[in-house]
Amino acid sequence: MFTRLNWTQRRPAWRTLAGLLELCLSYLALATMLAAVAPRPASAQVIGGGIVFDPTNFARNILHYARRLEQMDLQKQQLEQQLAAMRKLPNPPWRNIANTVAQIDAVMADGRALAYQLRDLQQEFHATFPGDQTFHDWPAERGTQSQRTIATIGAALASTQAQAQSVPDGLSRLADIKSRVGSIEGHQAALELQNTATVFSAEELLLLRQALMAQTSMQAVYYADQVNRDAQQALTIDSHMTALSVPARRQQPVSLRVNP
Repeated sequence: MFTRLNWTQRRPAWRTLAGLLELCLSYLALATMLAAVAPRPASAQVIGGGIVFDPTNFARNILHYARRLEQMDLQKQQLEQQLAAMRKLPNPPWRNIANTVAQIDAVMADGRALAYQLRDLQQEFHATFPGDQTFHDWPAERGTQSQRTIATIGAALASTQAQAQSVPDGLSRLADIKSRVGSIEGHQAALELQNTATVFSAEELLLLRQALMAQTSMQAVYYADQVNRDAQQALTIDSHMTALSVPARRQQPVSLRVNP
């Protein structure tokens, strides 16, 4: 008379919310059939030994627990989203530019070059390019000035080479950062990736600043050599011309006649 529920077939359905609702509907159908054939009142029926079965209350309890399971599923999803948001960035693409900076500083500290790393730079610069003094030993002084100018240009070129060696690593790190942009899930990883990009930009600015300092040193020494050469040459020529333009002292006439 009643359709028998196949518990073996319906057992896997408990694992999903849809299966639970389906089971609830089956219980409601069963309760409705029991209420239709049971004697009045239908709200409660005594079954064997005084056990009371209320199909309406039973169905209401089933719906209540179904909603509880649905809320628990939503809470689980929220917790999973929170965990994903708090997940840290795996293997951040950091780099270390300390070796490159130290290498460039060492090159610019060469004593022959007039660069920003040279100790007593101002004194050495003015001693090499006095500007307001005449040449006392033209070959030696011009040779020193030319050597220091060439050494400074060479140091700037060596610093450029050192920076060029770090370009492939920078490109690799930048490509890694760009590849992670589309795969970030949580805000924690997004913040860490943004901080990585910010630090990368700051490092690039530091390297650029160092390159500008090397370039400024080279240009300053080159133009100082040109200006100083013209100035010292002009002073030397003026000094000699002034010395030649001074009238000779008049001497008393000397007689070579011998008196007897």
